[in-house]
Amino acid sequence: MSAASTGWRRAARWVSAIALGGVLSAACAAPAPAPGGDFTLTDHHGEPFHLASTRGKVVVIFFGYSMCPDVCPTTLSKLASVARRLGDQRDLVKTLYISVDPERDTPEVLKADLEYFPLDALGLTGTREEVDRVVAQFGAEYRIVPTPESAGRYAVTHTTTLYVLDQGGRVRLTFPYEATTDEIVTGIRSLLGPADAPEEGTRR
Repeated sequence: MSAASTGWRRAARWVSAIALGGVLSAACAAPAPAPGGDFTLTDHHGEPFHLASTRGKVVVIFFGYSMCPDVCPTTLSKLASVARRLGDQRDLVKTLYISVDPERDTPEVLKADLEYFPLDALGLTGTREEVDRVVAQFGAEYRIVPTPESAGRYAVTHTTTLYVLDQGGRVRLTFPYEATTDEIVTGIRSLLGPADAPEEGTRR
């Protein structure tokens, strides 16, 4: 056998081994964990809240804080519009507003903040460690930005994504901050199913 032929066979074996190693590595790699999962925080009534208690409803989760100057109030206003558009189905949807500023966002502060919005929403807070755990579960992020010249002393930049969970508590949809009311309504209705048709001879 010629030296060239021997070298070609040796190279082929190395290529096969590398390819096989890549396949095995891919096969052995652990799949990325799905976002979400059950958690426990404190609601704006000062009571323990368990995500599992919302089973049977579609749940919309977003992260924010009461001193947020624009994104959070805009999102709450948009979700209030979504609720109006859902009509009778709005009772099948729960909004969870999770604070990333637990030092300032006490249950009382969150309750007062949500009173401005006609929405079935629950404000949630907890210890920094509890909040961080939930933020990580959903793959969200936030960052404290010192603003020593302001009365608040700091601002918080945070993920603005909406996470929509189905009736079994699984994240099924996400919407960016720029999503329209129509897009969110359509997505939520896809999980709720069709609304009950009105009985014959009746109007809504």
